[in-house]
Amino acid sequence: MSESGINYFSDGSLVVEVGNVKVYRMNEKLYLEIGPGHTLWALEDELIDYMEQLKDYPKGDCLEIGLGLGVASRYILTFPAVNSLTTVELNKDVIVAHSLLDDKYRHYTMDYNSDCHKILHTGGLEYAYMTKKRYDFIFVDFYDRIDEDTLPMIEDMVRACNRILKPGAKMIGWLDKYTPEEYMIEFTYIFERYGTRND
Repeated sequence: MSESGINYFSDGSLVVEVGNVKVYRMNEKLYLEIGPGHTLWALEDELIDYMEQLKDYPKGDCLEIGLGLGVASRYILTFPAVNSLTTVELNKDVIVAHSLLDDKYRHYTMDYNSDCHKILHTGGLEYAYMTKKRYDFIFVDFYDRIDEDTLPMIEDMVRACNRILKPGAKMIGWLDKYTPEEYMIEFTYIFERYGTRND
């Protein structure tokens, strides 16, 4: 990842390392890396994308599949109509890294209520099939790209989460703006088919 010729892995500072999870800080922004090979999973700049994609959907009891740096979580919690947010994260190291990120490393002007945020260490599919809770809004964000490898997993997750949507509720997924058109069409179709519950 290069930003004006700067590589955050060499020019940024490592602020948190837990297992195979690293969080770097560069130019007052945070970057999340999971696993070897410098695979970038999340960055604070995604807030603008979240604002565009989440629109005014978050309300009532919300579910988020995937934690990352917690940028989407904090944004969802700024909505006055949100009563609670449950975030499900499979990677325990991501949860621990998130908890270790001191407030001095979070550069947000958002006011949000962390008291109504619960983070669970479990898989999204397992949670969707086991929980008895129903949700007014679900945000799916557990993948780092959208392609032929991830689309089947995304569809499985969306179909499983459809059963825990309340009638009239909405589910959307994070859409990487750099996704090739052929995958974007299939991704959009998945959410058009399973992203609402009308019964």
